[in-house]
Amino acid sequence: MPMKPKMLVFSHICSPQFVTGAEKLLVFMLRELKPYFSCTLVVPTEGVIAQQARELGIPVIHHDVPIVVPLYLALPHLMGEIETYQRSEAWPALIELIRREQPDVAFVNTTVHPLPAIAAKMLGIPVIWSVMEAIRFTPHTADSAALIEHCADLVVGISEATLAPLRTPGLLPKSIIIPPSWEPSALHPESWPELRAQRRAALGVADHQRLVGYISSSIFEAKGLDHFMQMAIEVAERFPDAIFLIVGNPTDPAYFEQCLELARARDLMSRFRWIRFEENVETIYPAMDVTVIPSTTAEGFGMTALEAMVFGRPVVLYGSGGLAEIAGATGNGAYMATTGDTGGLFARVCSLLGDPARLAAAGAHNASASRIAFGIDVYRRRIVQLVGLLAGRGVLPPAPVKGSKDTVYRFEHGVLRPYRTAEALRADGFAFEQVREVSDLLIDLLPKGAPIGEPPPPKRRKLSRALGRRRTALRARRRRGRRRPARSGRIVRKRARRIGAVRVRTRRGRRARKPRR
Repeated sequence: MPMKPKMLVFSHICSPQFVTGAEKLLVFMLRELKPYFSCTLVVPTEGVIAQQARELGIPVIHHDVPIVVPLYLALPHLMGEIETYQRSEAWPALIELIRREQPDVAFVNTTVHPLPAIAAKMLGIPVIWSVMEAIRFTPHTADSAALIEHCADLVVGISEATLAPLRTPGLLPKSIIIPPSWEPSALHPESWPELRAQRRAALGVADHQRLVGYISSSIFEAKGLDHFMQMAIEVAERFPDAIFLIVGNPTDPAYFEQCLELARARDLMSRFRWIRFEENVETIYPAMDVTVIPSTTAEGFGMTALEAMVFGRPVVLYGSGGLAEIAGATGNGAYMATTGDTGGLFARVCSLLGDPARLAAAGAHNASASRIAFGIDVYRRRIVQLVGLLAGRGVLPPAPVKGSKDTVYRFEHGVLRPYRTAEALRADGFAFEQVREVSDLLIDLLPKGAPIGEPPPPKRRKLSRALGRRRTALRARRRRGRRRPARSGRIVRKRARRIGAVRVRTRRGRRARKPRR
């Protein structure tokens, strides 16, 4: 099988205990890029996504690359910090890694990971930069955008919010939005009722009680747990059957304790449950009745909101960054509060808990709307667009491609042009060993252009042996003409083209010529 172009993928972290949203989205995208690329994942340490990549058949390399947070925060000392790392031992080691692997393209994840992009650019390797968070708007945002513009051949944002700080004239034509999605077969919806019963029993939540959930892989101030707690204690006093679940790993223990203290002060801690980390989210969301996403910062997307909708849960959220885009795309504007308005969260949660019919209708709507807006078919069409952009911009090697069938194509100006013959392929400067095999989905979705080369000569229809013998005999008879056989030795006088000649039938049937008397 022809070799696919090699992609070296750099993850800025690899958490050993839990998976962040950026890591989760990266592994999902890797799985969808596999039909088009031979991927290798580079991680700083061993962790969850390294194991997940191996399960997908993707090789993993351990190589610690320093992250550069000032790029994301748009701080004035961005270039100074990059230069400091370039004078350290980490820089030549990174250069050597890329030279040794010799990728056709480098994929860099998140805006805190510029060093692999800079190194690949220096080595003349095309760079795809995946932007999963919105760069902060400061007086130095333009400097962060300029660095990405210089290094990236293509920028992939997961929402309009992530690309908003990068809407420069140089980045606009080489940017694409690919929102997250999910694999339906991995969710096992037939098991949700049983999982709901098991999880609620483990949490001590009865069937008649309403479970209001908050979920974040990492809990810190920007994720708005304090806003959730302020809303929850008010809801708890209005709805005695309401129970509250917090899911996430506190990265700021002092802040986490301050949030819990809000419930302790009102003597409501018995109404709260906490799960530090759960890799299998399909065991969490079914147990919830309402999911609240109160992020106070501009989210790059808001994967927890989408996940809750996929599981058919009503979602109440702040309109922060990408969360507003999710609410708009799924028709959930009525359940979106202004960022920071805990009273808005309270009112919307109460409207759901106080009306069972509305609660059920909101969940059913979300299950359908999320699939239409962000389903796997939509995601894969966007991946095909990404591959087409890479080929069109010369990021991918210009080798011809084919699907599972024999037709070979050349990608040219956004369309696939089929080669008419093997001679046309060779005349174009390629050998069959250079043909890359890609997904049939790519072949089917990209438009087709004019064929390349002269059409092959028409093939003569093959005849069966019996029919061939019959035709040969018929042609021979026509050449001889229809004539009655003469008796042996009888002279048959006929007009001849040459004067003075007669035809004689001999005993053996041979013809001879005899001069006329």
